[in-house]
Parts: sequence; structure tokens; C-alpha cells
Amino acid sequence: MKINYPFKPKSNKKLIPGQFWAIPLHNGMFACGRVIQVTGEYSAPPTRTFLAGLMDWIESVPPTSEAIAGSKTLIQGVAHINCIYETGLGCMITGYRPLELDSIEPNYFRSQTSYQPEYCKLMKGLEEIRPITKEEWEKCETLGIWGMDYIRVLAESKLLS
Repeated sequence: MKINYPFKPKSNKKLIPGQFWAIPLHNGMFACGRVIQVTGEYSAPPTRTFLAGLMDWIESVPPTSEAIAGSKTLIQGVAHINCIYETGLGCMITGYRPLELDSIEPNYFRSQTSYQPEYCKLMKGLEEIRPITKEEWEKCETLGIWGMDYIRVLAESKLLS
């Protein structure tokens, strides 16, 4: 499928891992959000959510494929498609850079906060892998579901401090 950038997604059907958008910050700087994974067992609703990543990138101009080269994700979480509308420059996906160029992949997560081996799963992004071990549970963060403007709040707390 040919995609022309920038574009405003109405669902996650045209999202591709590696696409990115600008996150305007209150001080005039820009952070960068990135599509990490589009579908999985923990996609709810399945056509409106995706695994998003906040990049360790901040500049005075919006991100470009070249500018974000080598950046890693600071944090990943489940975001609604409206997250792009709430935070994006012009509410658009502005470009694409393959994740593998920067060695980025979905993080490992635990499926819930409490450790109940019969219910808690080890996840890679939105995909359930298997029941989690106690050691994995202690190392992994719980897969978070972000509010519409949460990625901007994260960017301002992690990149401007």
C-alpha cells in the first residue's frame, strides 16, 4: 500500500510500525511519537489502538526520518488513534523510518500489576507470549494504556527535566 505523508489516520489500518509524528511541547520544542506495533491480542478496540513509543528525541523543529535516526524509545504504551490527533503537529503522521534501522522492537511487559501466575502473562508489545515467571514479573513494567494527551505529558516530564 502506497502512503503519502503527511496523512491523518482514521483507524489503525494505515499505520505501519516505524511511522512517526511530532509532539509539540509547551516550550516550543518538539518530541517524537512513533508507531511500534499495530495489532495484537491486547488491541482494544482493535481498529483504533496501537503500541506507541515516545522517542528519546527533542528538537526545536518537527522530527524527520534523518533527525530521529539512532533514537530509542523511552517508554511504550497502548495509545488510541486520537493520541495522534491530540498531540500531533497538524494531527498527522508525518513520516516513516523502519524500526529495524534503529534496532527498535516492542518492549516486554507484564499483563497486570498483581502477580498471579495463572492470570499474569509475559507480553512482547501487544502479543501474549506465555505465563510470566516471578523473575520476569519483577523486571517488566505493566503494559500501560495511555490517555489522549499522555504522551505529551510523558515527553515534558522525561525530556524537559
